Amino acid sequence: MVFLERILITAALPYANGPLHLGHIRSTYLPADVFARYQRLRGRDAVYVCATDEHGTPVVAAAEKAGLKPQEFVDGYHAKDESEFRQLGFSFDVFHRTSSVENRETTQAFYDGLKKNGFIYTKEVEAPYCTSCSRFLPDRFVVGTCPHCAAEGVYSDYCEACGRALHAGELLKPRCITCKTPPVRRTSLHYFLKLSAFSVKLAKWLGENKELQEEVVNYVSNWVKEGLADWDISRDMEWGVPVPGETGKVFYVWFDAPIGYVSSTKAWAKASGRKWEDYWQNPETRIYHFIGKDIVYHHYLFWPAMLMGVGGYNLPFAIPTRGYLNLEGRKFSKSRNWFVSLESFLREFPPDYLRYYETAITGYDVQDADFYWKDFQQKINNELVANFGNFIHRTLVLSKKICGSKVPKPEGLDARDKEMLLHLEERKESIGRLLDSIELRKAQEELLALSAEFNKYLSDKEPWKEKDAAKAGNCIYVCLRGVAALSILCSPFLPFTAKKIAELLGLEAGRPAWEDAARELLAPGAELKEAKPLFEKVGDEKVAEMEAALRSG
Repeated sequence: MVFLERILITAALPYANGPLHLGHIRSTYLPADVFARYQRLRGRDAVYVCATDEHGTPVVAAAEKAGLKPQEFVDGYHAKDESEFRQLGFSFDVFHRTSSVENRETTQAFYDGLKKNGFIYTKEVEAPYCTSCSRFLPDRFVVGTCPHCAAEGVYSDYCEACGRALHAGELLKPRCITCKTPPVRRTSLHYFLKLSAFSVKLAKWLGENKELQEEVVNYVSNWVKEGLADWDISRDMEWGVPVPGETGKVFYVWFDAPIGYVSSTKAWAKASGRKWEDYWQNPETRIYHFIGKDIVYHHYLFWPAMLMGVGGYNLPFAIPTRGYLNLEGRKFSKSRNWFVSLESFLREFPPDYLRYYETAITGYDVQDADFYWKDFQQKINNELVANFGNFIHRTLVLSKKICGSKVPKPEGLDARDKEMLLHLEERKESIGRLLDSIELRKAQEELLALSAEFNKYLSDKEPWKEKDAAKAGNCIYVCLRGVAALSILCSPFLPFTAKKIAELLGLEAGRPAWEDAARELLAPGAELKEAKPLFEKVGDEKVAEMEAALRSG
């Protein structure tokens, strides 16, 4: 994969109607952050944007239940999400909002462009109307039975069970989510995007873009072959981006949500003195949308069609898509108390523990994974603590004992010493290739393999037994080169740990680049700080406590 220098990275917008949980992190925000951090280390112009998705009927329904106005409701979740993402070290260049002025203006501009180009039309449609609540019922105010898979309790716009987007009137046995009354049908004027007009272009784009995941392309291509239905992009409600010239009509949340990627970039560019057009309208920029598999229809079909219809925008270069995270073999469920919030995790464990574990169980595919507390404990204790952390701590302790906490000067390195230094260059290159290919789990495994190699080298050399001071010093010198390299190579995955290592080495004042990993960053004679363990083991008692909390609800 050959890269150009300008990269725009987006993470699917978190919906501002509830707390984040561990499942949200795996598919989207963490992989995108690892990728963004790496690209910056390579000196590339990589911008990472995100925002809270704040419109739509679920927000209105949740706000009503909480006794708040929608704006008050989303204000709280935007602040909460931003705080927790910061605690996890997510390096957004901007974390914006779809209720912003920028998003309203950009959404309406998209609408104007699509209308001007002949891709918008109106028609009278029958819409569900609740006589008890005296209002039209947008998507998430109506639940019923999926017409495709017969799943119950499905919202009228999307079936989570089979992943199909639903159109107006398709839902079977509908009822109002508020009062449970079956709605009647009343006529309302709606706005439609001619999605059907893009079938040929979308099929060509899906077939030619080899950076898209083949398994996902095959999946969505079936929908294209079946024939794409035009898309109802308006709703009868007050909360959302207003449809120009209308009263009581707003754009469907999935029309303005992906536009949030553009509007967030605009907000960042304005604040930083940059040009947003360089990232969305310059064909040399590569755009990566990190998403979960539940929103492939929107990102592989709806969004590219909107970009094609307006014209002048870059289409996505890649759409890294991952599956769900289950919890102890079961789907996350707040209603059933089968749920670990991000907030509760961060109260108990360092953020890098979650970053490490979720990367370790996430391949570049749409396969689901499971979070098991015992497996979490095993991977942290046996891999992060006993391998990675152990090598670094051993090296610094022995540096004090053998070299007085000063970097020794190498004298006459033997073949094994030179081989280990060569490994640094080899692993730097292999980890980089995997990160460029978004094979993040494999890249992290390479990182752990490198620390394991140095652990073995240190054990084989036994510098604490070596009578020849030069040979003992050479071993410590090589190991310190390994520690310095790990401080750089681990930083996309474990930014807090990388910072601690750099501080112990006295490197915190500089900002080494990826290419520096195999170089001599610590000059002979440089003083090292007192060794401190980087990690603590996860004890059996803590695991039992977390399992008990989960099962007690």
